[in-house]
Amino acid sequence: MRLEPHRLVFIDETGTTTKMTRLYGRCPKGQRLRSKAPFGHWKTQTFIAGLRCHGLTAPFVVARPMNRRIFETYVETQLAPTLSAGDVVILDNLAARKSPKAETAIKARGAWMLFLPAYEPSRVYRRPFGLSYAATAVRSSVA
Repeated sequence: MRLEPHRLVFIDETGTTTKMTRLYGRCPKGQRLRSKAPFGHWKTQTFIAGLRCHGLTAPFVVARPMNRRIFETYVETQLAPTLSAGDVVILDNLAARKSPKAETAIKARGAWMLFLPAYEPSRVYRRPFGLSYAATAVRSSVA
């Protein structure tokens, strides 16, 4: 793979929830801070995408937490069409990722799956997609 890094596809997800709303804020001294926050209607959004050496591929946003069914839908509708023979899809060990249906869709395109080792807090993994997602979030919030 050192000679063909364009074949690597790192899959990861990130999410946000309205429970992340700040409970406290700042305002000029002597003034009351007035702002709105959702109450009782907690919502979650999940963003999943693949990262290749040339950029993000197959982005997908869903308004719920990730589960196996959503992951299978993502692989079949978004990721698999972008894969070609010889691609290597690298995933973490989340239980939702270990789906025979998703594996079949990936293998049907001539690609194969590789799972990262189980997470160990004592070891620091440098995941290339973490910084990419952070940069994308900053760019979208500025726009």
